[in-house]
Amino acid sequence: MKNLVILHLESVSRQRLLAFAPAFPHTLRLMDEAVCFDNYISSATSTVMVLTYLLHANDFELDTSTQFLGAGPERNNRNLFEVLQDAGYHANLVCLNGFPARPIRLSAWTEDLPPIWETNDFPTLFERFDALTDAPPFAIYVWDLITHIEHSMALAPVSQGLTDQVRRACGVADHAIGTMRAMLERKGLLDRTAIVLYGDHGDDFWTHGYRGGMIHGTEPYAGIIAAPLAIRDASLAPAVRGGLASTIDIAPTCLSLLGIDSAASFRYSGVDLLKGTSDFAYSQNFTANQPDSAALDIARAFAITDGTYTLLASTGGLEMFAHHLDPGNHCNLLHFFALNGTGSLVPQRFRNAASHFIAAWSANLQATAHLVDSFERLRRALRARVAAKRDYIIGRGGNPAHTLDDGCFAKINPRGRETFFQSLPRVPAAKLTMPGLEFSWKLR
Repeated sequence: MKNLVILHLESVSRQRLLAFAPAFPHTLRLMDEAVCFDNYISSATSTVMVLTYLLHANDFELDTSTQFLGAGPERNNRNLFEVLQDAGYHANLVCLNGFPARPIRLSAWTEDLPPIWETNDFPTLFERFDALTDAPPFAIYVWDLITHIEHSMALAPVSQGLTDQVRRACGVADHAIGTMRAMLERKGLLDRTAIVLYGDHGDDFWTHGYRGGMIHGTEPYAGIIAAPLAIRDASLAPAVRGGLASTIDIAPTCLSLLGIDSAASFRYSGVDLLKGTSDFAYSQNFTANQPDSAALDIARAFAITDGTYTLLASTGGLEMFAHHLDPGNHCNLLHFFALNGTGSLVPQRFRNAASHFIAAWSANLQATAHLVDSFERLRRALRARVAAKRDYIIGRGGNPAHTLDDGCFAKINPRGRETFFQSLPRVPAAKLTMPGLEFSWKLR
């Protein structure tokens, strides 16, 4: 039987992996040997939600609750590690926790599984991993919290500022990955073990507002939810795949790799990424029935991604971003448009716009049409997803008092617009061109 190791990269987004690439030699080596999913989208912006969605292969598990902290999963699907334990695996979750006085509590890790094992000492963690891998077949979830902003404080005394502190935390976490990989290789288990490496979410260092000081758990902008995912398995040739992948797809993909037939019965379960991908990936920051946080200035928000655009819906309205061009999601493209009486996008024109803007939007009919078509498709799918979560809450006997109102899909979120445009005049009827500019490139 093949073994399984899931390596959890705490608070490591795709952007962080690229920004601090020299701190990740072991991680990048493993990714070079793996199938990497270049469009992996985390299903949530907080670790507890991500872990729950991963283990149960769907993102409805917590939606009936009015808060995700302390909420128990609905168990729409069985926990991945329960399934593996029933299949004869020694299932364990080991955690490096820098705060021993605050033990890890994870409701998604059920009492039917061995208790979560945790330590604040790296050598002890490695000893535990070494012992667990002496008893195949094993399924081990490794959660190293050193890259969490709070846990990285352990490195503050030897760091030169916050950036260096985060960089050093990444290097320490990477060293742990290299050490565990070397253990598997030394024991001759590397090619008999499927290794899944993934980032749960990224951090937003207040580029979208103070948010009570929170840097994740905020709205699901692409910089937070775009994360790394790689699967190393002897049966898979290294490759980079561009199809969409989601946190909820990890469990069914693991079961497929291990040859375990355990089809998820829940309608909104993830898919086996080795057989295909979905058209969209979804993410959220709160449960579907959790109210906005006025104290933190954080809105309950849902995101949908198609690989090119990310659309967000919240009580403030709609936001849309071309996340490859704007990875930080700072320019709401819908501010270039208005919604007419039928709810369709109408392009706005801006007097004295620079030729750069005209080339990108005003005179670029193909780009504008693509955005408008994508908006309609994404809005329709996201609206249906939010409605399904509302129906799910009702079907479980809950009161959907805090679910997102459908009217939120009929307005553009104005947040940041005046700051962004600085009151530039709009001229809706004017047709702007670029005088004297003739295109001579031939497209082949």
